[in-house]
Amino acid sequence: MKQLLRLCALLLLACSAAAERDRLYTATDPSASGGIQGTILTPSLPIMQVLAIPPDEPGLVYEGQLTGSDRRSFRFEGLPMRKYDLILIYEDRFYEGLRLQRGADTLTTEDRAKIDDIVQASEPFFTKKFIHRVEGTTGRGNLARCLCTFLRDRPSDGGEGYRRTFKLIMLKDVGPGWQFVRARDLYPLYVDPTLAEPHHHYAEALGGIRVTRSIKDLGELRLTQ
Repeated sequence: MKQLLRLCALLLLACSAAAERDRLYTATDPSASGGIQGTILTPSLPIMQVLAIPPDEPGLVYEGQLTGSDRRSFRFEGLPMRKYDLILIYEDRFYEGLRLQRGADTLTTEDRAKIDDIVQASEPFFTKKFIHRVEGTTGRGNLARCLCTFLRDRPSDGGEGYRRTFKLIMLKDVGPGWQFVRARDLYPLYVDPTLAEPHHHYAEALGGIRVTRSIKDLGELRLTQ
């Protein structure tokens, strides 16, 4: 009975997180005929979520559809014409091709330390924060972006799962340090504690995908495991 109650609690939390994610994502344009599709050969694992983000407007996050009985293929429809970067999320890892900086990354060691300080000080609910990648331009008034995992490594909200989300954070150098301009949640959910810290992979093939008036077919992709 105890195990059944635990399973029910986790299912309820999963449903709640799924509803929350639905509200996060940008509605596609029914008048747009563009899109993206592809199949992942490696890793040979089912995909949990696939997202498309235009690097020139990271506030827009589109959710793709997973296809095939093995959930290794995906498709986006109704995407406006522009370039997109993709994020592929699996149970224990995620792959991304985000362009964080238009030009060369010129952040200094001091910049990176200050960015880490402000990230670690944010949202005390999350007890651990991991910066996977950060790029930007050094100097007052300039901008940076970082891709992070925020994790609460203890049960919360009455459930037994850990709370986790991936975030794309935009920052600005205001002189004394860096401050948040915007933080975009990408995939909040409750996870099994053994899978709470996912492995991050950057995949160039998932970035800079130009969408016009048709479905861009990426074919079969092999990503580093």
